[in-house]
Formats: sequence, structure tokens, C-alpha cells
Amino acid sequence: MGRSIPITLPNGRGWAKKGDAEVHFRKMLNRYAVWERVVDIDDVSDLTALLTVYDENLLPAHSKTGVGIDYFEKRPDQEHTGNTACFFVVRTDGTSTDFSVYKALDSAAK
Repeated sequence: MGRSIPITLPNGRGWAKKGDAEVHFRKMLNRYAVWERVVDIDDVSDLTALLTVYDENLLPAHSKTGVGIDYFEKRPDQEHTGNTACFFVVRTDGTSTDFSVYKALDSAAK
């Protein structure tokens, strides 16, 4: 059995195991309809904290937060065919990009 990897985000949210964090974000995604803006203050805080950690391990040109976060939204996943959706970050300059919660959690586990 693999070892438990704790996850702690800069907003103070934490989980004893990475798998628990994955469940948290999967449930969060499932609470929103496609094209719905993330409005729950705790959800916004968790997503912002997760992207902050993720960006620390990305080159500046690949930053997910870019010039700043305006809001998050659930949208259809454009990279994977089928009936899947993921979170997108919409930046203050109007640009947007999707992000993998799982890759972000991998960064947070380092």
C-alpha cells in the first residue's frame, strides 16, 4: 500500500491524504452545472489556493492564474472527447484556461 501524502493549501485547507483532496474537488466539480460560475466562497478560496500552489511549479509562460483570477467556471473539457467537464479559470484580462485538479494536487503534494 502506498504512503499517505498530506495536502495543505495556503488558505489553510488540508487533507491527511491526497486522495481525500481529490474527492473534495471532484465533489465540488459535481455540484456545478456546465457553464455555471463557481460562487461558493469556500470553493473559490480552495480553487484559488490550489492554483497558487500549481503556479509555483509552472514556468511563468504557463501560469494558470496569469494576470489575475476573475472567476472560476465549469465548462466542457475540450481536450478529452465525451461527456466530461472541468474547471476553467477566467482571468481579469478576459482570457481563460482549463486546469487539471489532479496535476495541481500533484504539485501541492511536492
